[in-house]
Amino acid sequence: MAFGSVWVGALCLHAGGLHSLRRPHTTPLRAVTKSTANPSSVHSSLTPRDTVEEQEQELSWSELDAWLEGEQEKEGWSELDAWLEGQHESQPEPRQRRARWTATAAGHIHEHFHPHNMRMREWAALGASERLVDNLARLGYDRPSVAQSNSFAPIAAGENVLLADDHGAGKTLALVAPLVQKLWDWEEEFGRTGPGEVRALIIVPTNDLAQQILDLAREVARRSIRASVATGGHSWRTQCERLAGGLDLLVGTMGRVYAHLHPREPMAPSFDVRSLRAVAVDEACSLYQGRAPSWLVHETQARWHDSRNELLQELPLALWGSLLAELEGGCSKVMLTSALPDGVEEQIRSDLGASLVASISKGLHRTRAGVTVTLVDCSSAVASDTSIFDAKLSELRGALARSRHALVLCSTAASCERLERALRSPPEGRGPEGRGEEAHPTVLLFHGSQTPKARAAALKAFRKPAPNWWETAAAERTGAAPARVLLATGRSARGLDLSRGGLAEASGADRALDAVVLFDFAPDAKAYLSRVGFALRGSGATQRAANVTALAIGAQLPFAKALLARDARGSTQEVRDLRGEAEQRGVERPSRRRGRAEKEEGW
Repeated sequence: MAFGSVWVGALCLHAGGLHSLRRPHTTPLRAVTKSTANPSSVHSSLTPRDTVEEQEQELSWSELDAWLEGEQEKEGWSELDAWLEGQHESQPEPRQRRARWTATAAGHIHEHFHPHNMRMREWAALGASERLVDNLARLGYDRPSVAQSNSFAPIAAGENVLLADDHGAGKTLALVAPLVQKLWDWEEEFGRTGPGEVRALIIVPTNDLAQQILDLAREVARRSIRASVATGGHSWRTQCERLAGGLDLLVGTMGRVYAHLHPREPMAPSFDVRSLRAVAVDEACSLYQGRAPSWLVHETQARWHDSRNELLQELPLALWGSLLAELEGGCSKVMLTSALPDGVEEQIRSDLGASLVASISKGLHRTRAGVTVTLVDCSSAVASDTSIFDAKLSELRGALARSRHALVLCSTAASCERLERALRSPPEGRGPEGRGEEAHPTVLLFHGSQTPKARAAALKAFRKPAPNWWETAAAERTGAAPARVLLATGRSARGLDLSRGGLAEASGADRALDAVVLFDFAPDAKAYLSRVGFALRGSGATQRAANVTALAIGAQLPFAKALLARDARGSTQEVRDLRGEAEQRGVERPSRRRGRAEKEEGW
């Protein structure tokens, strides 16, 4: 054993340069001595009891050197040296340590305390029926949130309500739960909905949000109501047939609902607007600040010939005003919003009347407490050979290293698609046999240029519940970890619950997102709050926020630092209509889409 250590030390001293990186030859010592030119002079003199000094005196080093040179030529050590040199040269340089700032949102002081009246935290205490309480408990919603507690009674009573709360506060369920109870009451009082009638209408900005709310309403009602969607992503004929048979609940976009109410001649309206007893608008701030797609402007210009033409550029707000004028006096209106920019609250109060019940959160326009945002300056790539995209990509890979359920937000569909191609390819310096998921993440696309079928498939795959422990272990053995990354535009993903299982399952830490990356920084404070708000969606009572990483360059940095400073102080962000100011901060606003994609998404 002692001779073996001496032999290994001699071999390391004899080999120079890259030879020191080789592993010691694993051939047994007796086999090595037998392969020498004179085996009797070496092997015959070695016994287990010999001392180290005796072994060194009797061992012929010249013969050992000759043997080593022969082994090098025979086993191709020169090829190994060439491979090692190539690997040394091909190793990527360490990721550049870029400047970064981290801020944890303080939130409003109201968020750190629970309501004093804990009895009001029960659904039954709010006026929910036993049937509704049981259905909500089956879905895992044992207790209402603050937003749901404040709005349940007035919505169930049929009053006009403005509910303004931050992202992830449970506003959708705050609307759906009392509305389902009202639909049950109306059916008991007036019977089944007649042909061509709709009792409740929910207007949303996107097709995917409409489908999400429809699924939630069906789960809360346990399939006891007749509900359908009216959006550009579904068949017109199918929608007309369902509306002709009568519906309890219709969820749709403003443009498609208007098209059903005012179809082209000689077609008749798909349903009677006078049958509506409740109308709600989700993401109301987008309705009051949004612009209509060009196809809807041209179509409406051909139909309207009065003084309202000047409002066409503010569609769909003009369509909303037209719908309000057609509603019966007893129809209740509910407006849900996560932001109230300048002038929007005044417009809503003017439209809904003096009897409006406003429930405005004290934490509105603030990042919720506990959300940590890390801002990374990627401008250093300009001074080096690395492009800005590659610098962002490097930081993105680092942020996703430990993630299993991540959301990456971009400004445009083109940015999403370029990023998808980059993430699907192995990182620089690694071959295709890289470390499983880190080299080949499961990347899903979600943007407005896709077909509705493709977006629905991406959402279904991303929301798929986490695998069991044995599935995870099997995936790790095969090198394919169950991680998922959704590349989405901020416009397409707004309002969506991207946790595992969606809104129709109980919230929890194992369902929520664990990483949110702003690959393209938000163009304004409203978009920033919306994108950072995904950190707490689906977390439920655990309130475990996902890690948020924001990548910024150049002129975006002062604006981004100011946003983080306000978060750290718990201050309110200045949410205004910032059209035209984005270019001053170096943020490219997404171009307006054309054709079918424009028609299928948006108000």
